Amino acid sequence: MSGATPEPDAVPRPPASVGAEEAAVAVSVVIAARDEAPTIAQVVTQVAEVLADYPGGFEILVVSDASRDDTVALARAAGAAVLEQPEPRGYGAALKRGFRRARGAYVVIIDADGTYPAAAIPPMLERLERGAEQVVGARTAAGAQVPLLRRPAKWFIRVLASWLVGQRILDLNSGLRALRRDALEGVLRLLPDGFSCTTTLTVAGLLEDWEVVWLPITYYRRVGSSKFRPVRDTARLLLSLVRAVVYFHPLRVFVPVTLTLAAAGLAFGVYDVVAVRNLTDKTVLTCLAALEMFVLGLLADLVTRRRSG
Repeated sequence: MSGATPEPDAVPRPPASVGAEEAAVAVSVVIAARDEAPTIAQVVTQVAEVLADYPGGFEILVVSDASRDDTVALARAAGAAVLEQPEPRGYGAALKRGFRRARGAYVVIIDADGTYPAAAIPPMLERLERGAEQVVGARTAAGAQVPLLRRPAKWFIRVLASWLVGQRILDLNSGLRALRRDALEGVLRLLPDGFSCTTTLTVAGLLEDWEVVWLPITYYRRVGSSKFRPVRDTARLLLSLVRAVVYFHPLRVFVPVTLTLAAAGLAFGVYDVVAVRNLTDKTVLTCLAALEMFVLGLLADLVTRRRSG
């Protein structure tokens, strides 16, 4: 779908030509969807409305992750271009396929379940135009309806991520964000196939020294059942968080682990000397583990510096 095309010199890409499939557009909106028939048409329509007058044109790409309901037909009827995945591969895999097909200088993602406000997209694009590489819709505005059962886990992971990254993170895995395409292409190969895709985007942006802007947004109660599996997807989210930090700044992970093991080894050693009068196996093994973590951290840091250099 393409919007209005006023002055081509007002945007970073040439204006879209209606009906020209390969013509560049200013904005690509990617929506990953699986069995979202109750809301997909509404989301596509709302996005089209808020971008109708955006200079340079836009496109809406809905990536159906093996939907079994009318998601595909309703998305097409609403005016979106639809990419279909015959087998379910995951939220992140759907987003990545959309990213690879996107033609815009700016790429926006928004969930298909109607929980995010499409009206926030123009202000996000405005911040990209002013130089930011990523704008994240932070679900911190009054009235944001984050499910109560998810709040403790989300708080813990957000605090852990902030500590590992060394910066305050307001919303680690928001499903509404806008990115510059050139920045996105630099981390595309690192993105996982599951729900932790957005987590990796947040961490990668902060550790790559992007200008990341937090835009407070509201968050609505979703229609239908969530595809998020609390235990499995939370575990994958934690793994993706650690993997992303290790990839960009490994010492942020290895140094705390090394210090923890060294402190434990020292405590074991003091106890052995005072109570046992001899060093035990657990003391020796803990100290060796601390040394191994330190060496591995140095090697990983050298690899990272060489890669970035």
